[in-house]
Amino acid sequence: MPRQMQERRVAVIGAGPRGTSFLERLLAAVEHAPGEAAETALRILVIDPAPHGPGRVWNPRQSPLYLMNTPANFPTAAPAGDTQVRLPASSVSRSFAQWREGHAGEATASPVRSDSFEPPVFHGVDHGGQDSDYPTRAAYGQYLSWLHAEVCAALQRHSGITVEHIQAEVTGLRRGQTGYELTLDSDGENDDAPRLRAEQVVLALGHIPAGLNETGEHFSSVAAELGLHYQPPAIPTEVDYHALPAGENVLVRGMGLNFFDLMVQASVGRGGVFHEHPDRPAGQRLEYLATGDEPHLVAGSRRGTPYRAKSTALTTAPGFAPVGVTLHHLSAEAVAAAERRHDVLDFSAHLWPLIQRDVLRTYYRTLERIAPELFGAEFLTALDVLLADAHLGEAVLQARGHRLLREHAPGVLWFDIRSLGRPFGGLTFDSAEQYQQHMETYLEDDAVTSAAGTQSPVKMAIGALHLARMEVKALISQGRVSQSSQIGEIEGWFESLVEGLASGPPLQRIEELAALTRAGVVEFLGPEPIFDVDRETGRFTAESPSVAAPAYQARWLLEAMMPANRVQLSRSPLVAGLLRSGLARPRELVDASGAPRAGKGFDVTSLPHRLIPADDAAEEIYVLGLQLSSVQWGTAIAAEAGGDPESSARSLADADAAARAVLAGPGSGIEGDSSLTESPDRD
Repeated sequence: MPRQMQERRVAVIGAGPRGTSFLERLLAAVEHAPGEAAETALRILVIDPAPHGPGRVWNPRQSPLYLMNTPANFPTAAPAGDTQVRLPASSVSRSFAQWREGHAGEATASPVRSDSFEPPVFHGVDHGGQDSDYPTRAAYGQYLSWLHAEVCAALQRHSGITVEHIQAEVTGLRRGQTGYELTLDSDGENDDAPRLRAEQVVLALGHIPAGLNETGEHFSSVAAELGLHYQPPAIPTEVDYHALPAGENVLVRGMGLNFFDLMVQASVGRGGVFHEHPDRPAGQRLEYLATGDEPHLVAGSRRGTPYRAKSTALTTAPGFAPVGVTLHHLSAEAVAAAERRHDVLDFSAHLWPLIQRDVLRTYYRTLERIAPELFGAEFLTALDVLLADAHLGEAVLQARGHRLLREHAPGVLWFDIRSLGRPFGGLTFDSAEQYQQHMETYLEDDAVTSAAGTQSPVKMAIGALHLARMEVKALISQGRVSQSSQIGEIEGWFESLVEGLASGPPLQRIEELAALTRAGVVEFLGPEPIFDVDRETGRFTAESPSVAAPAYQARWLLEAMMPANRVQLSRSPLVAGLLRSGLARPRELVDASGAPRAGKGFDVTSLPHRLIPADDAAEEIYVLGLQLSSVQWGTAIAAEAGGDPESSARSLADADAAARAVLAGPGSGIEGDSSLTESPDRD
């Protein structure tokens, strides 16, 4: 190292998946630009109070009852497969599936208390290591721990690069005389530590504490006043489910992915057992044997139902959708043509009509394939002609679709994907018992369609919806969708529709929920539930206006959801301090009325994403992950192995751009999508 070379410090705040991806991309940049790296003296400060690599969410010591929401062949924190064409691999780049293949014993080990219970195995789910299974989160945490350690070791083998791990929380960040000063809170372990200095900072914060909305604040204060128990939104591993009272009602708000974690902890986590009946049809294959120690979960959500299960027919090809699903109408050519005519894309006007047509095309082609006797010989041709008419609005398309079915398939109903998201919309129920019966049927039907895989028109149509979502995500990241339609339409209704239909749990969880419903451990409120407090009885209450039944009462109310991903609600001292000092600001969006609205995430530059402070000065603070939610839609837990860097592997492209900018040094001015380059030829 030349004597005159000064050491440059880079602070990576957050050592979970995003921070680990940044370090892996930095390693790749160093390995592919050895001349540039040789001229760089870097001290990399990796700072996180949680385990470095997995972070809080993927801690390898968590209960093995918690499953990932994707099969093993999907997630990665480093480029793999086709992704490496545009994001060159580092010497240690591995996907989760690639790592697990060589670390099977480690991946199936359970470094948890001996009183934990293993999840049941059925429907071909092989927790021993098939790529199509849904592994434990602890196993993914082991992968992240391995990748983080390997990347840091490889970085330190390069002359002039030092990696220092600091187990502490960064509570403050401010401009210094040169670069930035970081304040640490290490829980009393290192009270005398001086402030750290860094010329560049990478924010890879992940999930951070958030304040409550008005309703949550009300429930929290009432609980304290009346001696009730209110559990606000939280990461599941940080909730004490053992405190839930056996045999008592526990009101649950939300039936997304966190609900399934609660459900399994309140059943198998209390010693209960699922007994398998493989000879029974899907949806009825499990019987729950209770211990009597379970709480009685009374759950509600706006749609009245939990997220639908994923199809069992997932492909290993990019897209994470059933085999055979393609987008015919939402094509690059159609989107480009809409932009030429209208300058900026409006979701409802220009994108949703194309998405709806692909959903319909997929549904009826699948149904005709598995039941051709239902259709006349010319049906598919006539359907293609109908869907090709881009001038038909949604209402007219539906009316003509009904007419087409009457002519060619009189026994077939019109498929409405929006109604599928609210299956009980407009219906009323005479009793709570009647609603439970409908829910049992609903869950069993969902299990049947998931198990059918490519033979299910419904799940194939949902697969088309999911592929369309990935395209919309890419368009939003590229700044091609109007802000007003992002706020009013995508966030307003499309997000909840696609999340409820396409982002659900593995089939195993729906089978378990159906069994728990039959056993009376879980009960459902009904659509649009109202959660409240009855001061006369001193209890929380919950009821649905669609179900003729007395309100449920309980001492416990639990929010089955993650903390709000909105920087202005953050209770992180670091994020709050950045906003307060003006070093960061929320991104401002404009709604359909022209009124400005603070977005969920930080205001950042184009790729590589850097904070834009209140004074508009150029900052060397790079942002990765959840706090980019104002310029990206969706908060995927991981990149897709082999995925497109502009859509399903976007988090790796973000990390790659930040890493190359950091390696180039402060003020390098690297902007735009320059990170998405062709990799050099490899053997």
